[in-house]
Amino acid sequence: MDGEIQKLKEQASSQQHDVKNAELRRSEDVKIPDIEGDVGKLHKTHNVCLNTAAGTSGVTKKEKATEEKSYTNTNMNKLFDKPYTTPKIQKSVPTPQTTTYKNSLAQQKNTYNHITRTYTENIYKVQTYLNKNPRAINIKEPNTDYITQHLQGYNKLIALPGTNINLVTTCYNYGLLSTVYTATGDEISKIPELYKAFLTYKRITKGTLFFIKFYTATAEILYDEIKPVIQVIKIGLTRDMLIPEKIEKQDEIPIVDIPDFYANKRVIGIATILTELANNYLTTIQYGATIAETIQ
Repeated sequence: MDGEIQKLKEQASSQQHDVKNAELRRSEDVKIPDIEGDVGKLHKTHNVCLNTAAGTSGVTKKEKATEEKSYTNTNMNKLFDKPYTTPKIQKSVPTPQTTTYKNSLAQQKNTYNHITRTYTENIYKVQTYLNKNPRAINIKEPNTDYITQHLQGYNKLIALPGTNINLVTTCYNYGLLSTVYTATGDEISKIPELYKAFLTYKRITKGTLFFIKFYTATAEILYDEIKPVIQVIKIGLTRDMLIPEKIEKQDEIPIVDIPDFYANKRVIGIATILTELANNYLTTIQYGATIAETIQ
């Protein structure tokens, strides 16, 4: 009997202790997980401890699902839905050419440099002098001084004995010298290489009158360069000077037409040079064969 009474007393005291703990725990503490303190939010740890002690984790299944969902990378999931293909790059198609080559050159507006302009002006002066003065005016003796060879559109110099040395040299430099007739070679004394070759030829042949024939391709005047004069020279003996029948004035060539004019004459001159070289080569071979037959 005494034992039962003692058990009842113990039960009553334990119930009073639970009621006291219940009174100390407020309902607001259950709803608010954090308590505001002097140093910020103070996390409650007794609930976590209770759950841990009960053998469960502090994170609920709902929170786990939310966390996993928030870290799902949707881009990676869509990456392998379709095979990867390189993007197509559109190439720019050039516009078709509608202008001609001649028009494109005109659009560039090329201009001659200082050297080509100076050369054009100088050859224009020399050519105009020959066209307007086809023969020497003050002639002291017949068949002396200079005359000109009448060609298509322009005149070339034919230097007779006593022709001015500077005139001969200038016409030689610009490819406007046709023929020189000389006995002493003084007319070509300012052309060193030619004068040296002439003296050698004169010493060997011991002639009294010589001709020097010039086969010339005039210079080609470009915008930024000048293609030089091409000349082939023939030296020989002669008894008489060949004076052309037609020695006349010709019209002045406009300075703007000088480059095109001499470009065309250059083509004709090159063809003449090639023909002359071929004929002389064949003549030399035939002459050598004749000598060989005579010796035999």
